[in-house]
Amino acid sequence: MRATLSFLENRFDTYNRDIFRGGLPRPLMHISSARSFMGQFKVERQRSTTGKIKETYHLTLSERYDLDEVTLEDVVIHEMIHFLIHFKKIKDSSSHGKHFHELMNEINKRFGRHITVSHRCTKEELESDSAKAHSIVCLCTMTDGRKLVCRVSQSKVFEIHRSFQEWDKVEKEEWYWVYGSYFNRYRRVLTPRLFSVDKEGLDNIASGTPLEFAEVSGGRIILRPAGRIVR
Repeated sequence: MRATLSFLENRFDTYNRDIFRGGLPRPLMHISSARSFMGQFKVERQRSTTGKIKETYHLTLSERYDLDEVTLEDVVIHEMIHFLIHFKKIKDSSSHGKHFHELMNEINKRFGRHITVSHRCTKEELESDSAKAHSIVCLCTMTDGRKLVCRVSQSKVFEIHRSFQEWDKVEKEEWYWVYGSYFNRYRRVLTPRLFSVDKEGLDNIASGTPLEFAEVSGGRIILRPAGRIVR
């Protein structure tokens, strides 16, 4: 299931009563399409004309992923633990420090939950991300004939390109600008890594815009729409 505002409001009220003994004020609740988080607790601070600090609490779930109901509930409780630690002014060693772990483990034991410090998406959950986005994709044909890909973080394009140029097992390297949801299942890499790809992925690449590395004035290298790169 995907997160909805009614789900978030219902589960917050339920767990605030049953797990947190009504100890949390009701925050502003939101649904986001964020890819970078499943859930988020945030504090907004504003200073009044008298110098007093007012805090507004925000609790957000991302609707981007199709999760099972129990997992989504655990995400809500995870963020409520953060809320409790902040609201009670508990000093912890880090964002998921000693006190967070103690509260998490106690709730898991008492209420049969499976809350974790972080949630790693399954293949099915990543494939449920249907939001269309632009991706820079590198397609490598290996010396054994396999075609492997990686979705590259824009800030690491040139570094990864240079690395692939030195890989003996890479026979041909091609770069594309691809739009759609298919490559959402691939995390943007920061280091040179290659992954398998199916026919649907290759078809998505073929429909994208070929890119090339080109030298411009001043000897600067840029990545721009053009033909394919063949080593």
